[in-house]
Amino acid sequence: MAVIAITIPITVFSRYVLQNTPIWTDETALFSLVWASMLGAAVGLRKGYQVGIRSVVEKAPKLVGAAMEIVGFIFMFAFFGIMVLFGIKQTLTNVHQLSAAMQIPMALPYLALPTGFLIMFIFTIEEAGNFIARIAKRKGE
Repeated sequence: MAVIAITIPITVFSRYVLQNTPIWTDETALFSLVWASMLGAAVGLRKGYQVGIRSVVEKAPKLVGAAMEIVGFIFMFAFFGIMVLFGIKQTLTNVHQLSAAMQIPMALPYLALPTGFLIMFIFTIEEAGNFIARIAKRKGE
């Protein structure tokens, strides 16, 4: 976010005041936005900001609510796993392609996809472990 906060004003100032925009600023801001979006999504997942129907799970009988959470974890693992694999494929496909302005490998911005989804996958493992611990604690009571 700091890179975006620096490059956007440079772009605007250069474009409208100096009438000469540096070629690297647009790509830098765009690639930084991609990384910030993926890492921000992972942080949001960790903090519980994802869309969910928590009230339905909480109002359901305990066994039904637990089953709903298990199904949710299965879908999340499947989705994040597929997205990690797809992101790796896209990253490897774009290793030799260079960005238009900065001439860096396009694999660098694409690497945000598998990285972000892998972090989300790991956070989901952690949350599933917490869920299993809660279930085990309830059974022990």
